[in-house]
Amino acid sequence: MAKINKRKRNDMFIPETRVMSYQSPHHEMTIDLITNRNPHLKTEQCHILAMPILCTRSQNPGAGSELYIRYKAKGYFLELFSLDRYIAAFYLHQDVRDIEYLTQEVAKDCANALGQKVIVEAHVNLNGVKQKQHIVVKANPEKA
Repeated sequence: MAKINKRKRNDMFIPETRVMSYQSPHHEMTIDLITNRNPHLKTEQCHILAMPILCTRSQNPGAGSELYIRYKAKGYFLELFSLDRYIAAFYLHQDVRDIEYLTQEVAKDCANALGQKVIVEAHVNLNGVKQKQHIVVKANPEKA
């Protein structure tokens, strides 16, 4: 007889559709992919993520800063929970310490994970100056 796991009322059901992971060269967190179960449908995806603090002194990027990761879904989607962990791992990172570099590296990693073109936009609120930034990076997967 099969054992049935009872979920609590507040638990979220996540179907097991993960197919592979991409290992970031910057930290131990991976970007997981899930299968696009309707690849024949034209689907454009945009993940909107809060940016982590990169500088403890200035506290930049400031509150409300966001990364937009855009791509046309083919065979896969970026898996939400791993993407959250991947971005959070840049908090107080020792090498990726500026907003421009972060945006570029996220674009490269996501393009490599998906095996296709990705556009990453950073909408940045800055502390200490009367400025905002808007950065756009287009990345294709790197050839092995």
